[in-house]
Formats: sequence, structure tokens, C-alpha cells
Amino acid sequence: MRIAPQFHLLHGFLAASIVGWLFGVPTLPAQNPADLPAQVGPTKSAPPFSISKKFDYRVVQTFGLRGFVGSAFGSAIGQARDVPYEWGEGVGGYATRYAASFGTNLSHQTMEFTLESVLHEDPRYFPSKEKGFKARMKNVLLQTLVARKDSGGNQFAYARIASAFGTGQLVNVWQPNSTGSVGGGIERGFIILGADTFYNFLQEFFPFVRPRALRK
Repeated sequence: MRIAPQFHLLHGFLAASIVGWLFGVPTLPAQNPADLPAQVGPTKSAPPFSISKKFDYRVVQTFGLRGFVGSAFGSAIGQARDVPYEWGEGVGGYATRYAASFGTNLSHQTMEFTLESVLHEDPRYFPSKEKGFKARMKNVLLQTLVARKDSGGNQFAYARIASAFGTGQLVNVWQPNSTGSVGGGIERGFIILGADTFYNFLQEFFPFVRPRALRK
């Protein structure tokens, strides 16, 4: 099975991020391992999202800048590497890759909205109040794996993780033979999580990317 280099790049980025989180920064208090550190102040005080607000949030993630630009960027890389090779090159090949990428994001956002609504998880990223790069990066990495609960407090981000790997397998429906396997789906799951981590990074260090209520 031929896998595009960007697959390995994002997979490696996520793996390195998790390793850095586990071994390069202090661990959370043992008595409350799901609690976010003190610098994530907005997580403690922000009003919970209603289901309708979660829906609006996922619509923006699908049909906003992230959805269109992210799909265009990923498709361009796939086009340059001719992956999947069955889709060919030229305008037709790019159009197929773009449609597949956009469809993957649409599937992911739909699945995550469903799961976070059922599991009562907040989809938002809450920027750190710290100034140091290491503390802010810890916040970026931590919020990839931990989510705020609608009732307050925090827990493992079940909706985010399950939707990432669930989408990776779901989109095998339209993947060709070279990428439409269980292994390819797992690889896509890591790519989705890597993209979520990168989006957290953008929201942390580039305030204009954040939701308006968190642009402080």
C-alpha cells in the first residue's frame, strides 16, 4: 500500500507530541488525572455549549476556512505525490482528491458532533493564560487528548479520539485499493488527530483563529 509522505509526517508529529507530553512536561496530579492544569482558566468558567451551539461549531469547521483550505492543501500534497495513484493526475485527479478530502472532513465533523453531544463533551479549545512557550505547548497537546465536560471538569476526549479513528475506517468506502484498507484507516485516524493538534496550535498562538468569545 502506497502512503503519501504527509501521512507519515502528521503521524510522526502526533506521536512526537504525545511522547513530549508524557515525558517532557510535568504529569497531572495523581489524585485527579483528568483535570486540566491551572493555566487553562477559560475551561473552568466558560458557559457550557448547548447542542445547537455544538452543531453551529461543527458547521463552521466543515464549511469554514478550515474545511475548504485544509481540503485544498491536503489534496495538493496528494496530487503532487500521485496518491492514491488510482485517481490519476490533472484536473480530474485533483477534483477527486479534493472531494474525498472534503468528504472526510464532513464525515469527521458529523461523527464528532454526534459523539460529543451524546457524551456531553465541549468541542472548544481553551487558550492558555501562561506566557511561556512550553506551558502553552503543553496546553495545546493536552487538549488534544482531554475535553471539558458540559457539567464541568474534564475527561479523556472520547468523542475526538473515537471520531478520528471511526472516520478513518468509514471513508474506506470511497478509497481505492491502495489506501482503502484497515491499515489505511488507522493511518487516517492519526492524520485527523494530528490535524486537530495543529489546529489547537493555531488557536493558541494565533488569536484570530480562535472563536470570538476566546479572543482575549
